[in-house]
Amino acid sequence: MLAAASCLAADQASLTPQKPLQGWAAMADKDVDFSLQWFKNQSILAVYPDPAAFEATMAKARQQADADIQHVTNFEGYRQTLAHFFSTFNDAHAYVWMQLQAKTYQWPGFLARYQGGRFLVAGSDGSVANGSEITACDGQPMRQWSERIALYEHMIPENIIPGLESTHARTAPIMFRYRKSPFLKRPEHCTIDGRSVVLDWKSLPQSDLTKLMSAIKPDLGTDVAVTPFGANGAWVRLGNFSPANRQQSDQFQALYRTAPSLRDKSVIVLDVRGNEGGPYEWFMGVLRALYGNDYTNYYARERLKISAVYRLTKQSVDTSTFSPASPGPDAPAAAPPDGITYDEDNKLSLAAMARGDQLLHAPANAERIAKPKRRPINPVHARVLVLTDYDCGSACIGFVDELKQFPGVLQVGTETFVDARTGSPMTAMLPSGNGGIAMPYMTRDGRPRNDNVPQKPDIAFTGNIDDTAAVQAWLEQILSTP
Repeated sequence: MLAAASCLAADQASLTPQKPLQGWAAMADKDVDFSLQWFKNQSILAVYPDPAAFEATMAKARQQADADIQHVTNFEGYRQTLAHFFSTFNDAHAYVWMQLQAKTYQWPGFLARYQGGRFLVAGSDGSVANGSEITACDGQPMRQWSERIALYEHMIPENIIPGLESTHARTAPIMFRYRKSPFLKRPEHCTIDGRSVVLDWKSLPQSDLTKLMSAIKPDLGTDVAVTPFGANGAWVRLGNFSPANRQQSDQFQALYRTAPSLRDKSVIVLDVRGNEGGPYEWFMGVLRALYGNDYTNYYARERLKISAVYRLTKQSVDTSTFSPASPGPDAPAAAPPDGITYDEDNKLSLAAMARGDQLLHAPANAERIAKPKRRPINPVHARVLVLTDYDCGSACIGFVDELKQFPGVLQVGTETFVDARTGSPMTAMLPSGNGGIAMPYMTRDGRPRNDNVPQKPDIAFTGNIDDTAAVQAWLEQILSTP
């Protein structure tokens, strides 16, 4: 596990002239400079809604990076400096990723998972029993360890935001994965099941670590499919809202055709565990197929309260989410319409740029979807549950935002991940060639859910949320209780 070393705040930086940066430190410095310039040139937040406040945030991030860089001597220090830099923005749509990967790590013979509010031993080599509870290390509670680690792991794939339940779920598997770091130290002993255990750190190849972490947190996949559940229920797996190919978009089309036949089931479970989001049109297609247009248009109106604001640059208009998709034999089919697509042909964007405007403001309900005057009758007679986990992010949370407006729908599982009101990350490769960065070029004024606020379940699951069989058994028990 990575432990909290003394904080390296900006005021610790020496006031005396520094030696020229070398190696990993020089690369970190260059990559931070590039990232700041990319923020200034492309991010919506650099020009809207409060450029002065964002300028102050960038200055803080630069000052923090300057202090960190003085301690960088290896890849791990470089990697964590960039992650720490991006953590300052506290935005899941602003992040860094690495193409490089360490070949070996150290571990104490076990890893951890976060479950039901507890940190549990997982992936053990037998030295400590799996499932044992870890309550503290080196005298510090595990949640403190988790929050410290989060600052240095705001990076794909973890992309951790501090102060949440998902913080602990995302830090737990990497807590006892260690490489020499100038910012985080490994613990010497931990309290496990009430006993003090001295940690015996040893080498672990990356390939073995990958296998262990895959066993702790299995990949639930991105399929969209319907399977039977219980005596007369339907389990609707929604692994993505962003089809990557024709097969995945075909799965959505098959679901749209099947959905009306599910209305008289005893229960429908909409399983969005691991769904990282995508264009809203795909999940709105699910709602319309299941509930019909009138009922959906009456209740699903959270997204219609949003007034999107886009920053206009050559890059953002060229790669905008409302530009036509690139053609190709395996390209996904077009998403189903959700009202009128705003500025589909980019004419408004290009005209605004020609006038010298930096922003394009879309009105609320730019889709022009009218709300029925009378409350429609619900065509779905089944109980409807939406099953979430800590990885349901971005548009997946938007799906839950809409569903929770539908009478009778319950969220079950764990709370979701979070997002800020920003969106549509603009990517670029770092000058070092070690990885890339992303930052948002649009924001959503008027969104009812605040920045970095998760959707919390009506009924929480305290077991292993990745264990589908266990989750299904739990739900069957809930459904059988009057």
